[in-house]
Amino acid sequence: MNPEHPVTLQEVLDNREARAAEQMELLRRYRMPLLCVTMNIAGPVKQSGLIRFAFQEAVQSLRERLSIVHEVLWDRRTGPEAFLVCGLTAAELKKIAVDLENARPVGRLYDLDVIDTGGNKLSRPEPRTCLVCGGLAGPCARSRAHGLEAVRQAADALLRDFAADRLADLAVRSLLDEAELTPKPGLVDQNNSGAHSDMNLAMFQRSAQCLRPYFRRAAELGLERTDCMQPLQAAGLAAEQTMLSATGGVNTHKGAVYAFGLLLAALGSCLRRGGDAFAAAAALAAAGRPPDGETHGGRAAVQYGVPGARGEAMAGFPHARRACTVLQARGPLPALLSLLAGVDDTNLLHRGGRDGLLFVREQAREILSGPEAAYPARLEELDKACMDRGLSPGGCADLLAAGMLLDRTRGIWESECG
Repeated sequence: MNPEHPVTLQEVLDNREARAAEQMELLRRYRMPLLCVTMNIAGPVKQSGLIRFAFQEAVQSLRERLSIVHEVLWDRRTGPEAFLVCGLTAAELKKIAVDLENARPVGRLYDLDVIDTGGNKLSRPEPRTCLVCGGLAGPCARSRAHGLEAVRQAADALLRDFAADRLADLAVRSLLDEAELTPKPGLVDQNNSGAHSDMNLAMFQRSAQCLRPYFRRAAELGLERTDCMQPLQAAGLAAEQTMLSATGGVNTHKGAVYAFGLLLAALGSCLRRGGDAFAAAAALAAAGRPPDGETHGGRAAVQYGVPGARGEAMAGFPHARRACTVLQARGPLPALLSLLAGVDDTNLLHRGGRDGLLFVREQAREILSGPEAAYPARLEELDKACMDRGLSPGGCADLLAAGMLLDRTRGIWESECG
């Protein structure tokens, strides 16, 4: 849901009163400093997907930095809010809050108030700057120097820039986490290069990093327009060339370029306009030029009559979503095994035919039926068997990385897609 409905002055006043009461109750109950997180959004529209995303990322950053004793979250028409009771002095808390406000341009939209145990709000050491001109915010606000529309447009630009940048970071981190996950049968990991004589972990890490500008562009395209498949496909082809330059001509992430491009554009669209991110990704895939004939996996999909990468995308990424669910509940190795046990991996079909696919599938199902404590050792055994047979489930690796990206972006898509 992506409501962008104006709030009334009475709603703002009522919420201000409720916020003050909540602050006083938390101070009374815990007798510890309090950090209150809101978004500084001009105008009557205080809620949107972009606003919530920036807010959620701010709260997550604070969780990683602070010793939080108690947390209260509000998601109201007047905007998202958080109340964090923290085990630090008020002065320490204020420094962390100001550092976060100054860390990125979007921090200009964060309103992080620190209240000490006596109920006093700590002042900011330096004044805020104007969103439009960069001068002191106070004089511009008092004189209404720029007008509401100019301020709103400046805030929207900050939110969109932050979203694209952050989504690109999350995409790269997901590729790196997948590459570094160990052990993975037949795949490059921290133990070995699997069934690949021309790849290693450093190459995958280099490849993931070089794709960051493409990931950012994919998110930007989704933020800009819904019918973005043509420019997205062009950006993807350019990204493949960047990848090949970084790897000396080795195809490390071509499948991820396709899947991540669709997902990031769909997530950007969901942030901007609401709607089902997976339906948006499926629509983009359907509108695109079929990539199947250009890869070994694509040819295997046609030969064996399986959906392949495009079929997965046009179905709304069901296996990536399943991997995300298992990942959250049980961790990355069970998520990988669930993919190996259920996906018609076209890379396995290309390398080992149906016999190779069935071998890996049956082994994964047998491992899943046993105790989780035995998964690492059993996967190492399967890794050796896959190397002996020249089998590499690269499609499952791409889907696991996509599941990791979906896990990191739940705040965007989960309310719409369930």
